Amino acid sequence: MANTNTPPSLSCPAISVIIPMYNAEKYIGECLDSILAQTFKDFEVIVVDDCSTDNSASIVKNYAPKFDGKFLLTRTLNNSGGAAMPRNKAMTLSRGEYIFFIDADDAITPTAFEELYSVAKQTNADVVTCETIYSIPDELWHDDEFRKQLKPNIWRSSKFVTEPAFLTNNLLERLQLSNQRYFMWNIWSKLIRRDLVFENELFFPNTVIDDMIFTLYLICTAERFVLVPSVINYYREMKDSMSHSSKHDEKFYRKYVKVLLTSFRALDKFLDAREVFRQNSFLKHLALEICWSEIFMGYLSKMYAQNAAYEFDKILREELSREENLALSAFNFNAANSYRLQLIRANQHIAALENELERLKKE
Repeated sequence: MANTNTPPSLSCPAISVIIPMYNAEKYIGECLDSILAQTFKDFEVIVVDDCSTDNSASIVKNYAPKFDGKFLLTRTLNNSGGAAMPRNKAMTLSRGEYIFFIDADDAITPTAFEELYSVAKQTNADVVTCETIYSIPDELWHDDEFRKQLKPNIWRSSKFVTEPAFLTNNLLERLQLSNQRYFMWNIWSKLIRRDLVFENELFFPNTVIDDMIFTLYLICTAERFVLVPSVINYYREMKDSMSHSSKHDEKFYRKYVKVLLTSFRALDKFLDAREVFRQNSFLKHLALEICWSEIFMGYLSKMYAQNAAYEFDKILREELSREENLALSAFNFNAANSYRLQLIRANQHIAALENELERLKKE
């Protein structure tokens, strides 16, 4: 499908705003309104429609004139099933000095671009990242009273920065901090230098956890990674999202094992392409462990809690047996087995405490 409106002007903007979109007719207008409300105006907007079947594209077309020619709506050839491919397409079309991602069902504060870009220029940053967000349940999105009491959502327990601060350039320390849940993985919490992306060939893997993998790419490649105290994102909590799904049947398990393998293949390829990881296998192993612990432990705990361990182990073995990379297959199975043993010990400890409480009540 050809571009549906005039491409941005020839002068390169400061920021390219990228919005992947699929069936977002209920939300895309509010997302675009929040961009139009920005105090910083030197940006272009690129919306990539992932073959929506609702009125999303029509709504976006009606917004195009409001952006004074700095707007582009395009479409994927086929529905990709996620945000990764639309984001990659938009990056190839972008011309900004920096790239900013936002999801079609979210919004940003009016000073978001001004705050992030000013820090980026002052520090010559490759990446500027926020540490907290405003998280709002979908059903409370328009509740003014709820918004008045809104506080930033805490990502980690350690002390947050109160002014822009550079992240250490020591790769081991960066990975160790990542392993301690130091970073917010969401890609829409970051302003990213476009040259960093293309010089290092950083693209989103086609998996539902593309945010997390791409952020790991940034952590491993950005020289000037800056943390800021800004809170700019309004994140909409969707009950029917994959991360909040309560359906954990065999089909769900197999799907997530496949997601795991797709993600690890992408990360493994990225790491092997860089000499520092080829020469330091412990760094590579740590990066893989971060990917495992951050994303899959939550799902595994639900799987093992709802089903007998041998049932999930059988599924895991079957899916991993199809993996050509034997090292990755072994890593994933060993990690899952280690976690299962930890979970069993934790459950045994909890059961012992509950028994002790019951005994004390009877005395």
